[in-house]
Amino acid sequence: MNHLREMQPEDIRPVFEVIESQDDEDAEEALESYQEIGGTMDNFVMEVNDRVIGVTGYQTPPACDETHWLSWTYVHDDYANQGNGRLMLTELIQHLKDKGGRMLFVKVSDYVDEEEGAIYAAALHLYKSLGFKEEIIHKDYYDEGESQTILSLRLNSEATDAQLIADENCPVQFNAVYEIGDTDGAYSFGWHDEADKVFTSKDVSIGIQQARKDEARAIFLSFPHNYSKVRETLIASGFKQSGILTDYFEDGVHEEHFTYTL
Repeated sequence: MNHLREMQPEDIRPVFEVIESQDDEDAEEALESYQEIGGTMDNFVMEVNDRVIGVTGYQTPPACDETHWLSWTYVHDDYANQGNGRLMLTELIQHLKDKGGRMLFVKVSDYVDEEEGAIYAAALHLYKSLGFKEEIIHKDYYDEGESQTILSLRLNSEATDAQLIADENCPVQFNAVYEIGDTDGAYSFGWHDEADKVFTSKDVSIGIQQARKDEARAIFLSFPHNYSKVRETLIASGFKQSGILTDYFEDGVHEEHFTYTL
């Protein structure tokens, strides 16, 4: 990396100021994350004349060593629209390729500010220009009228045809009902796959009732696509399939998304 260096704890305050120049809410959320033990890991900063002017990085979900999500990527407002964002992302993508990454995903809001318009439109355009492809659009995800787009970029060579494995009896059970961070009324269910049997429609109904009690707007869930018994139970309980993240867990094993509107 010629223009990026690893983020250090002493960079937290300058990085907060970078993000705050663009998005106050993201800045506060990022600050909390960076202050956790290991919170700066896999994050990088760009400097100009010894001033931190940009930040980018990635997160790696559990059991998905070659799958990554783009984390907070911002350029200070004083240095925006000068090619710095493209430079940071280009170097980060190459870094992930060099370390054996397979897929990179990113989430983008379509929020429209009354004064500034579609504030993430430029970021969406940049991602697409770098080769990211739209995978899923979750309508009214962050709030009513504010949707989420998930895009993906393959980091290694194109996937070969992989054997799709059906798993009718994966023992999945729910263990939590919670509001998704950075949303207003979007909920999800926590789950684990170390149970004796797969959840039932009654279990789904209990979760829906709890979300409704908490005044949720919608419920968003995702599972490996080859958990076919899970899919059958969710569909029977009123969930709708809302999209697929191709090759998410590994080549040939996708992440299937479901939505229930309350």
